[in-house]
Amino acid sequence: MWVSETNPPIPAQGTVPERIRVIRSRLSPSEVAVASTIIDRYPTGGLVPIAQLAADAGVSGPTVLRLVCKLGFDGYGEFHAALRAEIQERILSPVDVYPAANCGGSDQEITTQAQAAYYECLQATLSQLRESELKSAVSVLSDPERPVYVLGGGVSGVLASHLCIHLSLLRPRVTHVGSNGFVRSSGIADLGPRSVVVVFDYRHYQETTVNWGAEAAGRKAHLVLFTDQYLSPLAQHATSLLTCSTKGLNPFDSLVGALALTELVVAEVARAIGAPANKRLTDLLALQQDNESRLEA
Repeated sequence: MWVSETNPPIPAQGTVPERIRVIRSRLSPSEVAVASTIIDRYPTGGLVPIAQLAADAGVSGPTVLRLVCKLGFDGYGEFHAALRAEIQERILSPVDVYPAANCGGSDQEITTQAQAAYYECLQATLSQLRESELKSAVSVLSDPERPVYVLGGGVSGVLASHLCIHLSLLRPRVTHVGSNGFVRSSGIADLGPRSVVVVFDYRHYQETTVNWGAEAAGRKAHLVLFTDQYLSPLAQHATSLLTCSTKGLNPFDSLVGALALTELVVAEVARAIGAPANKRLTDLLALQQDNESRLEA
């Protein structure tokens, strides 16, 4: 379902960062240096001559070309074309892709289009998911001794809330960090090396969310970042990076892939905790039923 770490495929699609993550484990140290330079300065850092990218990474020109080939591109020109397309995608607004009034069809055509779009979104999300990133996130989120703080943006806040509710059913010490400035500041003050911070940030990336996550990382918290295929600026600070496709029906980015990835993490955390989570869930449901019975009495 997700990318195996032992035998990753040669990428034939996906953004440049997604392709790099697929093959990173089998790159040479010099190729890793090039890949890191591209990621650290993404999306524009790779749009330089070969000699400059090689110099920035401290390697030779042929090393750059070998990496580009391993990423699935036919040459440096195709690599540059992909980066330019990704830049264009990042800056598109819903107004730019708003569907024309006459672009609909029959009910069957509409549902067929939706099925194809969301299937592609889910397939891209799960096929590009790295096993090591998932295991890293699940490991810290299933440790009840580590406090968890969950933060989302203006749209992705619904995903943060969804994750927070379900984690709270499985384990203690889960906090939903709201949009209130004072609450966010007080949340930062509580963070330390044992803290786990989960941030949802998607195009067009929210500066306040990015700044909060960067501050959390600066306090040595384990940062689990849910983001899209184009990568939030916060990706460079992430300890565990979980990306999804946001392809769907225009004019808005889809959260279908993000929700599926969120629920996969919840399911894996439940499996990792095991019996203690089952007992907690049983106790909470019993308390809820007892409270409902009292209200009805």
